[in-house]
Amino acid sequence: MSVTRILIVSLVLAAVVLGAAFVAPDVVAVYANRSFDALLRAPGVSVARSDAAGAWVLTSPGVETLTFGGDNAAGSNELVVTLDARPFLAAGLNPSLLPAGSQIEGDGTSTRIVMWYDKGTGSFSDGAESQPVEALQDLVRNHRMMLGYHAALGHFGLMLGGGNMVEWAKDQQANDKDLVFVLNPQPLADAGVDVANVQGWVLADVPVMDAQGRKSTARKLLKFYNLV
Repeated sequence: MSVTRILIVSLVLAAVVLGAAFVAPDVVAVYANRSFDALLRAPGVSVARSDAAGAWVLTSPGVETLTFGGDNAAGSNELVVTLDARPFLAAGLNPSLLPAGSQIEGDGTSTRIVMWYDKGTGSFSDGAESQPVEALQDLVRNHRMMLGYHAALGHFGLMLGGGNMVEWAKDQQANDKDLVFVLNPQPLADAGVDVANVQGWVLADVPVMDAQGRKSTARKLLKFYNLV
C-alpha cells in the first residue's frame, strides 16, 4: 500500500473516530429541560415528590396536575394527568363513556378526571428522586419520541397519547401561553361533552406539522396559563 493511500485511510478512520466521540447534542431535549426548569420556578406552578406514586407531581394554578418521573425501583414510566371534572360534567359529560385509561374520581369540589398513560418501563437515575428536571430528562431519554417542539407556538411538549399533550413555553417572557393542557376533543364529545362550552377551556384550531413537514390544523381543547 502506498504512503498516500495509507495516509488517506488513516484520515478517514480518524474522522470516523472523531465523529463517534463528538455526537451532536439533542438540542430539542436540552432546551426542553432548561425551559421546563423555568416552568417549575414560575409563579403559580408547584412541584412536589409523591412518595406514594414514586414520582413528581406538577400542579398548575388551576390545579390540573401532571404526574411524571417514575419509581426507579419499579422502572415505571407512567404519566398521569388530572383535571377538574366539574366543567366537563356541567357541559354534559357521561363518565361511563370516557375512553379506556380515563375515569372520574372523587366527589364534590374534588371531582377529577384522571387519565393514565403507560409508557412502559425504563431506568431513572438517582438524581431523579431529588430533582424533577432530572426525572423529566430520564423520561425523555427512555421515550424520546414523546418529546416534541411546537414551533408555531414556541412550545415544548410531552405527547401523552390519544392526541393529548402537556406543553410549556420555550421563553415565558415572549409567550402568553406558558403552560398548556391540550386535549383531543373528540373522545370527550363522544362522551357527551359540548366541547365548545367547557368553562375555562378554549376550543381552537391549532397549527401543526406532520413528520414530513406538511402544515395543517388540528382541533384541540386548551387550558392555558400566562405565568409571567
